[in-house]
Amino acid sequence: MNAETMTPVDTDDLDTVPQGTASAAAPRRIHPIVALDYGVRRWANLLVLVVLVSCFLERPATPWWVWTFLVLHGLAWAPLARWIAQRAVDSREAEHRNLLIDAACFGALSGLVSFALWPSAMMLGCGMLSILSLGGAPLARRGLAAWGAGALLGAAVNGFGVQFETSLRTSLFAVACFVPYLLMFGIHSHAQAQRALAARREVIQRNEQITLKNRQLELARMLADSANRTKSAFLANMSHELRTPLNAIIGYSELLESEFMDIGEADHVGDVQKIRSAGVTLLAMVEGVLNLSKMEAGEAQVFNSAFLPDDLVASVAEEMREEIERNGNSFTVTSDVPHMRLLGDHEKIREILAHLLSNAGKFTRDGQVALNVRHEADTQMLVIQVDDSGIGIAAAQRDALFRPFAQADSSTTRRFGGSGLGLAITRHYCELMGGSIEVNSQVGAGAHFTVRVPAPVAARRDLAHA
Repeated sequence: MNAETMTPVDTDDLDTVPQGTASAAAPRRIHPIVALDYGVRRWANLLVLVVLVSCFLERPATPWWVWTFLVLHGLAWAPLARWIAQRAVDSREAEHRNLLIDAACFGALSGLVSFALWPSAMMLGCGMLSILSLGGAPLARRGLAAWGAGALLGAAVNGFGVQFETSLRTSLFAVACFVPYLLMFGIHSHAQAQRALAARREVIQRNEQITLKNRQLELARMLADSANRTKSAFLANMSHELRTPLNAIIGYSELLESEFMDIGEADHVGDVQKIRSAGVTLLAMVEGVLNLSKMEAGEAQVFNSAFLPDDLVASVAEEMREEIERNGNSFTVTSDVPHMRLLGDHEKIREILAHLLSNAGKFTRDGQVALNVRHEADTQMLVIQVDDSGIGIAAAQRDALFRPFAQADSSTTRRFGGSGLGLAITRHYCELMGGSIEVNSQVGAGAHFTVRVPAPVAARRDLAHA
């Protein structure tokens, strides 16, 4: 089971959905400082416009373009800045640039009014307060540089004139406008802080809920693992009790078959053979379940000993020949391991061979099944290849091949039978011995299984204990 997780979100980076969207699938997200700055900038620029109009009225030689710049800054810059930020890829970075433009404009206006004390102090204070509160010290240093650059440009246009004194009216306007600005900024900042706190509380609450869910999922996983281990241990311990009755059924059916043949009751032989066949099939399925249970319980182990691969291949091929040829198949065996003793778990290799051949014979009708076994001297690997001309496997269904109780599709079990454990056990045994299994197949073109397991040539001391 996968537990859900969530990383707490920094409220400084919380975004709000804008009025427009970039696309139906991925809406553009606007940083909250865009709305905050627009609310403050809209009224602050009007206050600055009032103060500077009063200041420029005291200077009748003010050119027309200064009035144009002043009016555009006071009335048009706030909505324009919001429009730019809303359409930027990074609205927060765009708004930081807008704040730097504010600082540069205030600096230029300060230079144009000859650095009149109260208007300049008001514009410098308003600009730096906004930048410092929203961008911190790094942005404030850039804002101060922008203000200085704008001041130099405005002073240059104004002939570098300096006139600190202003009329009482302009000074009062400047002081009176600075106070509302502080109030507006404080109100907007407080509202933003409340939204951030609410968002943080929501994130904390969601994290607590997800943490609780994670704990519940972990507990459920532990209970499921415990139940699975208990089931696997039970089946592994019940192996004798499950096998004994089936072996008795098979043994007595063989005995009955022999007796019926001796007394000439051939009519009953077929029925007894069906009992024996059903018992053998059921025993094979029980063996598969028990082997899987041992693997899940961690009781499957590797027992290496010296063995003759030629004899092993011949024995398994003879056992499986009747099952394979029953479906009208031809069966060929090629063993390229002559006069060689190898070291490995021959019982597991025997099961791997049996499962692969049974699988090939089951899914092939009136075709060919081929077994090829060889030993690679350079890698000390025993290579087992099983080819068939059966129904084949679609690429999308190959992942299900090696899952317990799963087959290529739901109709496979109904058509061909089987428990779906053979290949799962085969892969587990391959991996347990340090080997691998691969499959190449196409629908209607058969399947090609390749197993590689470590099997070094047995040394003399291994032969002595074989």
